[in-house]
Amino acid sequence: MSAALAPPFIVAALVLCVAGVMKLRSSTVPMRALGVGEVALGVACVVSPTSPLAVALALVYASFAAVAVVLKRRRLACGCFGDNDFPVSLAHVIASELLGLLALAAAVAGPRGLGWVLDQHATTAVALTIGVVGAAYAVVLVYTVVPRAWTAWSAG
Repeated sequence: MSAALAPPFIVAALVLCVAGVMKLRSSTVPMRALGVGEVALGVACVVSPTSPLAVALALVYASFAAVAVVLKRRRLACGCFGDNDFPVSLAHVIASELLGLLALAAAVAGPRGLGWVLDQHATTAVALTIGVVGAAYAVVLVYTVVPRAWTAWSAG
């Protein structure tokens, strides 16, 4: 079962890395510090995953989901990806909850990271890498583009 959870676990870690890198461009020190922490945790989960790191990743996403619920109720923007003009939507909440649950499942099953991907047959490793990068990009779009598109579509 842990092999099946490896790609989504890596996706969750990579999405956290992207969010962290985007926060590094912020002008505020606390936001940049959060970004450094996100990148560090994400990279650690990808490169040297352990159950405690997977639990930490799950807790981070659980906290993101809780913050997203509050921001959505207050109709406030989010700094998820370093840009404060992204509207918080139900997509933020659901994506964070799902990524957190995947990380928790990986923690229980035994997380696998990049080393596991690279240990696969070459064609499998390439396909997994392309799939993971594509899925991570799609999840970033769920956080950043989908809320704006939904707002524009529902207002029209």
